[in-house]
Amino acid sequence: MKKIVAVLLISLCFVFSACTTDTSGYMNELTSSKWEAKLEGGAELSLEFDEDTAVLKINNSGKSTEIKGDYIADQSSFVIFMPEVSQNYSFDYTPKGNKLDLTHNNNTITLNKVE
Repeated sequence: MKKIVAVLLISLCFVFSACTTDTSGYMNELTSSKWEAKLEGGAELSLEFDEDTAVLKINNSGKSTEIKGDYIADQSSFVIFMPEVSQNYSFDYTPKGNKLDLTHNNNTITLNKVE
């Protein structure tokens, strides 16, 4: 009887230890990588995350702008807070392997993962 209980307990421990779920999902893929794109018109975009800060840089025709601030993210969207200009920027995103579809105001840009 003790052998049966021991075997059942060991089997049960083995089953539960093998049941792990990756809860990080898309958000971890988004925030652990640097992303960039070069558009047909010559504009360049880059997106990166560093702890609690997100930075979206846009360069076009020698002019540069930066959306930088604290952010919050979930599995399909993130918001960058810029209190110094009283503005928040909301983006939807969909990672697709080495590509990231980034949507703002129904406009989508595909960025590539920087290796």
